[in-house]
Amino acid sequence: MKLNIPRREMKQWAKETLKGIENCTFPSFTPDLSELDEAGIRWDVNMAKQHGFRSTLCVAESGLTFAEAKRFVEIVADEAGEELLVSTTALFDSFAQNEAMIEHAAQVGCDRVLLGYPPNYFPQSADEIYAVTKMMCEAADIGISVYPSHKFNYGRLHPSGFPLDLLERLIEIENVVAVEVAILEPGFIFECFRRCADQILVQCPWERWLPLLNQMYGQQWMGPGAYELFQSPEKPYLVNYFNLMLEGKMDEAMEIYWMLTPVRHVFEKQFMPTQGLGTYHWPQQKYYQWLVGGNGGYTRQPVMKMYQHEMAEARNILRAIGIEPRENDAEFYVGRVNYRKQ
Repeated sequence: MKLNIPRREMKQWAKETLKGIENCTFPSFTPDLSELDEAGIRWDVNMAKQHGFRSTLCVAESGLTFAEAKRFVEIVADEAGEELLVSTTALFDSFAQNEAMIEHAAQVGCDRVLLGYPPNYFPQSADEIYAVTKMMCEAADIGISVYPSHKFNYGRLHPSGFPLDLLERLIEIENVVAVEVAILEPGFIFECFRRCADQILVQCPWERWLPLLNQMYGQQWMGPGAYELFQSPEKPYLVNYFNLMLEGKMDEAMEIYWMLTPVRHVFEKQFMPTQGLGTYHWPQQKYYQWLVGGNGGYTRQPVMKMYQHEMAEARNILRAIGIEPRENDAEFYVGRVNYRKQ
């Protein structure tokens, strides 16, 4: 769904269009992890549609060469068609690669890019960060999501983890359409909404915070996240919960919220420790998806490892909310599509 609108209209487009939940699409590989598995990737894009998600994020930095990352994004955007919005990450090893991905994303039909900084970038001031961010934003006519995260080591410039005055400057860039809060600090979440929500779309991806942020600041969009642990295509609890909230049906929404309490506890127990490390457990998130219909499959090293007790815990928590998960873990390790070929 290519974003063919003038830059000056992009912020308004985001406020009108981004309503609902954005999940993640991860790369799938052949069993020897040597090549992308296009059929597996397309399978997962179609599962995102079946879940009722509004958008999907291509997690393009998860074990891919840069050429593979570009192909991965192209496959996802093609399969999404007009039914699903598509964003991708620009979190690569250089500013040149980030700019190249922004250009590529615009060409193949993505509507947004989640913008980051190279891992060895060590700026000396907020002004320096602003300059390189603006440079990347100018790479193409596409919506940019600002990503205030602890991953960039900007806590030395402001104790919140991301300079708040810088954030206020960044949202003034013409094609910056959203702020995706990625620092799990109540004061920081509050500051992002307090300072920015009247000018631009702001969202926090943690499901626990949604009732408060929806009621106080009108949060209308949530993600990206591995939200498949909360639902299945046949029982889209989280999507229904979000939609009820957007319709102002808070009593019905909160009934689902409380029903999902056991899932929330397991999800946070498994997921949040990886968030604090500055990276994520890609196979764990793919496992959540596989349990309820996704392709599954491992990603390349370096990667965190799966443990059977955590897999069993995820399966059991789905049963606790009335969803029967897939059982054959051997299938997960190579991916559903590849397993069928064996």
